[in-house]
Amino acid sequence: MKKLYKILLSLFAIAAMSSGCSDFLNEEPQSTWGINDFYSNSTEADIALAGIYSQFASDQVYGQAMSIIMESGTDEGYYNRRYNENWTVGLYRHTAADNDVKNLWSYLYQVINLSNIFIEKLDPAGFEDDEFNRYIGEAKFLRAHAFSLLASWFEEVPMPLSSTLDQSANHLKPVSLEELYTQIIEDYTFASEHLPLISDASYIPGRANKMAAHGLMARVYLKMAGYPLHDNSKYLKVLEKCEIVINSGEHSLTPSVVTTDIVDGEEVITIVSDNYRKHFLNYIENVYDTQETLFEISFKYLRESGIDAHGRIGGINGLAFNYGGGDDGYPGAYAMFNTTPVVRDLFVSNDELLRKAWNVPAMQYTASGDAKAVTSTLASNYCPGKFRRWEPADFDDLIDSPPAGEIDPYILLEANPTPNRNFTGINIPVLRYADILLMHAEADNALNGPTASAIGYLDEVRRRAGLDYIQNTGRAGAVSTQELFFQEIVDERLREFCFEGRRKHDLIRWELLGTKLELLNAAIIGSPDFKPTDENHKAFLRSGEFFDASKHMSLPYPLQEVNLNKFLDQKPGW
Repeated sequence: MKKLYKILLSLFAIAAMSSGCSDFLNEEPQSTWGINDFYSNSTEADIALAGIYSQFASDQVYGQAMSIIMESGTDEGYYNRRYNENWTVGLYRHTAADNDVKNLWSYLYQVINLSNIFIEKLDPAGFEDDEFNRYIGEAKFLRAHAFSLLASWFEEVPMPLSSTLDQSANHLKPVSLEELYTQIIEDYTFASEHLPLISDASYIPGRANKMAAHGLMARVYLKMAGYPLHDNSKYLKVLEKCEIVINSGEHSLTPSVVTTDIVDGEEVITIVSDNYRKHFLNYIENVYDTQETLFEISFKYLRESGIDAHGRIGGINGLAFNYGGGDDGYPGAYAMFNTTPVVRDLFVSNDELLRKAWNVPAMQYTASGDAKAVTSTLASNYCPGKFRRWEPADFDDLIDSPPAGEIDPYILLEANPTPNRNFTGINIPVLRYADILLMHAEADNALNGPTASAIGYLDEVRRRAGLDYIQNTGRAGAVSTQELFFQEIVDERLREFCFEGRRKHDLIRWELLGTKLELLNAAIIGSPDFKPTDENHKAFLRSGEFFDASKHMSLPYPLQEVNLNKFLDQKPGW
């Protein structure tokens, strides 16, 4: 473990001289080992790649800032602390000097530079050809993913394709989105040709794989078809890449089963199997569900690689847990992310029992040890449950308070029996098979209207949630026209992917972010619980009030980068 830390520290120190990383790491490397002596065998290659994965898992990227703080400020959810504006990006109060903006840029370029070093330094003499290409493919996969995140958040950015070892290399012009996406597709394509399938004996869970490369290419093409490029020709590429995944047989969804019977004149609904819940318990418990998951940020993989990595998923965006006095050993959750009345009202039919019950269970565990229901969407603890750390042992406890001197029992869901108060090890889904199905349905509809295949793929996702085929329900009209089916996709993606870091960029590529924020504020104000004099309630309106479509469809360039890079001019309005 100590040796691994020193090796990674040396690698990061070298990579820190890349664009955006000049102040990332101030500690001097403790090893005398040199960069040119590394990357000569599979052990060293695995260590280096684990270090790159750890950057994605950091607090600044998937571990917290990018996937929660910066993704807030949509009809899915918002920052709920009225007395400060710490989540500036989600409140649309950020500036070019914002730390989250700077750190996201820096860490993604750290990934890119470490990947470039790996590609340049990996010694082909130490590997068989297939193994060498597999390692290069994995580094290109990680580089492509970092560039695609930069493109989604910042749009045009510099595109270094070689490692940088001095400050002069920071002077790079941003490239066009077309150039950037061409390189991303090239990297993903190489990865798709050389990475293993999940089913291959050589595949290591938690790492990149062939179908993940195809699926993330589909996501890139779908982005290119939307704002800001509006290249409708890319819908065909979305279909092509999704069909590769679908036809591979590597992945599928397991439908949930819900039965309805009439007993003594009353409808009785029985949940036979809830595979939506089971799927997300796998992320919480660090169990790999490779049938449904194409790619995830795996803290389990990093720990097994000797890296002490952790995140805050379920801690700052989970069900409030305030018992324990701030000590470790309790599944603490600060619950800074409120979900919305829009999400509450979006679930229909059996979604109330399965997806809504999992994603928005409306409960908390108080400092006094009382598991209790949260009865208002405008309560400060009306928070997501998708990545919950705990559940009440008896859901009836949500109705009644425990007797004096006692606490309500709860169940710890995480794999760690002695949880850290502040940090979790919950794995983070990046690409799920349900996304492949809904991307295909969206692209097919954009080209051809609601075809049988588009409706069928939507129904696959619905059936996994325990719902009937859409044409057998009162929502059959949603598949009658291209526009109505698109609106159904917009809603279904929120139902299926809420709190997974997808909503903001979906709304941006559809150019619906401003519209949905307006509708959100109308829903908040229209709530029977809303009080115009309540400062907490007024604070929930901030994202919608501060959003400016002329500025907030992408992030400004970090101020430090504009100052360092003589070819990087700040965007208009910043």
